[in-house]
Amino acid sequence: MPSAQNWLLLLTYEGTCYHGWQVQGNSPTIEDSLEQAVKCLTGESVKVHGAGRTDSGVHALNFTANFSTAVKKIESAEKWRVALNAVLPADIVVKYVQTVAADFHARHSAIGKRYRYLISNLPYESPFSKNQSWWISTNLEIDLMRKAADLLIGKQDFSAFRAASCISPSPVKDLRKIVITNTRTRYSTLQIEMEANSFLQHMVRIITGTLVEVGQGRKSVEDVAQALESGHRKQAGITAPGHGLYSLSVIYPEGMIEWPLEVLDK
Repeated sequence: MPSAQNWLLLLTYEGTCYHGWQVQGNSPTIEDSLEQAVKCLTGESVKVHGAGRTDSGVHALNFTANFSTAVKKIESAEKWRVALNAVLPADIVVKYVQTVAADFHARHSAIGKRYRYLISNLPYESPFSKNQSWWISTNLEIDLMRKAADLLIGKQDFSAFRAASCISPSPVKDLRKIVITNTRTRYSTLQIEMEANSFLQHMVRIITGTLVEVGQGRKSVEDVAQALESGHRKQAGITAPGHGLYSLSVIYPEGMIEWPLEVLDK
């Protein structure tokens, strides 16, 4: 029997029509769409491993996933890219494919992740950003949001910023950066970017919701410090909606994975 080849995909997708990454019965998901696409092309049922479990409505700019197959019908990485895009829904796109070692895993091999959250802080809701960013009509105090964000940087217990259903064995994460940029684009006027070794379930969305409440004056910077120290979810802010969240990049050890610069979305 021929040995299996491990293929790594670089994906971008618009998550509006999907119930997140993970297969969920009869609900459409990104993972299920990819597995069905591979089966359509090879006749083989494979498990596609994603870099994380994105929530319902969440989007991705540079998301990674891998699968192994012994089927030799499609021999090159470029042919895989073209073939997969021919059978995938139009809102899921494979940007690049490469071979990786047999023991490579899109999630377990990663040492960090970056997410970006888009907020449209305008007195009106733009028709172009309804499913792409969180519309907030009240004015936000960006300087206060940045002060609160600074408190969250570092290796800390983020129990107050995790979903009740989170099954991560440890609430301790190393939140390396939070950058808040007040720049107007087609879909947003405010961008919050976070990088950590990994994230708890809903962690980015809860941190974002908390920072927004600080910006609105509904919470103080001291409230954020107390929530972090207490570890109680109720002391943190609301969970921001999924449709404003984007998986920006997955970070691997230096030299393990390299992508052509022209395929990376910023």
